[in-house]
Amino acid sequence: MSQQFVRATADQQEATVITFATIPQVQLAPGAMSHIVAGDNMTLSIANLRAGSYFPVHTHQGIEQIMLVLTGELDAILDGSLYRMKPGDIIRFPAGHEHGAQMIDVDCQIVDMFSPARPDYVEKLRCITGTSD
Repeated sequence: MSQQFVRATADQQEATVITFATIPQVQLAPGAMSHIVAGDNMTLSIANLRAGSYFPVHTHQGIEQIMLVLTGELDAILDGSLYRMKPGDIIRFPAGHEHGAQMIDVDCQIVDMFSPARPDYVEKLRCITGTSD
């Protein structure tokens, strides 16, 4: 490494790095609980989805979503078609397209990224924490 870097102070570390376990969960839909991290231009959701639950088909205008399955399997719904997703699979939901998810017989953990930031998720986070960070 040709550059030298200074270690962040404890205060900088605490103000900048979020520990996953400390992020409160919010309910997105019945059977869908999520840890939400809100940035200025994007939203991150790390969701736990119960087996047999359903994330209703919906659209978000002007907001693109990319979903990564970490554990379990689910059927992603995009424009009326089902896509079987397993750990490591990624799907892109373009802005304005109908999408949702049907969990099958196992619990799932997924990561969703939204760009630009998703205001309704930021509001859910604010209601739980009293802030938007």
